[in-house]
Amino acid sequence: MRYTVHPFTAVFATLLLVTAMAPTASAQTPGAAALRVGAARIDVTPSPGELPKNSRGILDRLYARAIVLQSGTSTAALITVDTGAIPTALWQTVTARIEKELGIPTASVLLTATHTHSAGGQRAQDYEQKIVESVRLARQRLTPARVGYGTGESYINVNRQIIDPQTRRWWEGPNREGPTDKTVAVLRFDTLAGVPIAVYYNYAVHAVITGQLDQVSADIPGAASTYVEDSYDGRIVAVWSSGAAGDQNPIYYQQTYDLRDIRTKEYASRGIDISNAMPPGGEGLNRDDPRVARLMNQQRQMVASMGQFLGEEVMHVMRGIDRTETAVALNGSYSTVTCPGRERTNQGRAGFEGTYKEGSPVEIRLGLLRIGDVMIGAVNAEVFNPIAQRLKRESPYKATMMATLTNGSARSGYIPDDASFGKHTFEVLSSRLQPGCAESSIVNGILGLVEKSRQRN
Repeated sequence: MRYTVHPFTAVFATLLLVTAMAPTASAQTPGAAALRVGAARIDVTPSPGELPKNSRGILDRLYARAIVLQSGTSTAALITVDTGAIPTALWQTVTARIEKELGIPTASVLLTATHTHSAGGQRAQDYEQKIVESVRLARQRLTPARVGYGTGESYINVNRQIIDPQTRRWWEGPNREGPTDKTVAVLRFDTLAGVPIAVYYNYAVHAVITGQLDQVSADIPGAASTYVEDSYDGRIVAVWSSGAAGDQNPIYYQQTYDLRDIRTKEYASRGIDISNAMPPGGEGLNRDDPRVARLMNQQRQMVASMGQFLGEEVMHVMRGIDRTETAVALNGSYSTVTCPGRERTNQGRAGFEGTYKEGSPVEIRLGLLRIGDVMIGAVNAEVFNPIAQRLKRESPYKATMMATLTNGSARSGYIPDDASFGKHTFEVLSSRLQPGCAESSIVNGILGLVEKSRQRN
């Protein structure tokens, strides 16, 4: 059977298709204004003189990456540094300088650590300056832009709280049935002509693959960002955002477990029992041993592999974003919540119940950066994944994510969800928080900032 399309119908259908494919501007959104975006990265790799005595050199480079946004009179900065954590003092000095020198308010800055466990030793005096310079350079590159949001999935993470099948006690290992979020959230920034400027992506996995190599490395976050940047011939800046990975490990981590077993036996030969502890670094590993050398080389390969897999998913999402905005509402805010604290009175990495005494109250800093209808909630600590999942479920905005290890370092240690406090894992045992407060305080606190943001516009 043949179908005849009336000329008017064909024209109308074409108009509908063009309308559906055209970028959507949010000029009608209260508080929205034309968007401008700039991005930059600065090398912050430690010099040889800054490396610790046990260092075996540099595996890959470390960077401070920054995206600066401007909408009308509002400006904001998304900054991520390849480092283990952002000390509160560093957050204070960097954001104070950014506000004073570049006019970007502290409340609209997200300063995030990738949480690589291989960032080297002490920082030189110009470390702070380099982070500020990444923002300064990004601000100098501001250009009219559009932004789009999308999500994908990556399966390189896994819950890391298991009951050991031999000891029947809690330990660290891949729990494929445990709570986990595979979501890769992506913000793509292009010029009005469609030329890529930057991408900001959020994912929950611990950057711990290279921890025993004693080499400087940006681990999975650095490998993923570099892969994306290389794929665009260096014309784009790819900024990692640390999702709620307090209980999330890389799914392929066997080499680390094998090396830990070798270390435990070597320590035991010297009369030291580390079976329920794990000193950082690679002490106790004979790198001339062919098995150790092979496992360490596989770790290096694994970082590259998982970085490529994650980077490919980021770019897959970028290619699928077909709705973009040229005008957005842009604002930031932060607040503090306080929860009862505790101090542990016994020892042991995992598997046994902890004993505690009353501790000082713990302050947790929360933040929110709104970019149009995208809500980036921030927490200055390592957060368990179910807390971020709850935030996304309860948020009135579908495009909601949680950036952890952001804007300083709370003295909380890990922040477990309420249900996890009954597990005798090292994250729970080492937490300085009493059960029953942090999960709801974080979720409700960020949702409160979301509501205030809605009222401002």
